[in-house]
Amino acid sequence: MIKRYLEIKNGDRVYYQNKQGQTHSGKAVLYGPAGWVIKCAHGAQVVGEHENYVGHKPAKRSKI
Repeated sequence: MIKRYLEIKNGDRVYYQNKQGQTHSGKAVLYGPAGWVIKCAHGAQVVGEHENYVGHKPAKRSKI
């Protein structure tokens, strides 16, 4: 799971669990010292170094 966490790139859809165990998702916008900052409908959330990471889906990137 740690390997998959390290594959996250800016713009990817990231799935994470909150303290209640509910799974949410958002867009990865910034990587900082605490982990990825995720832009969600309910506000920003930090996915810390894989503790609450569930998975991610790579963003569609244009091939130039």
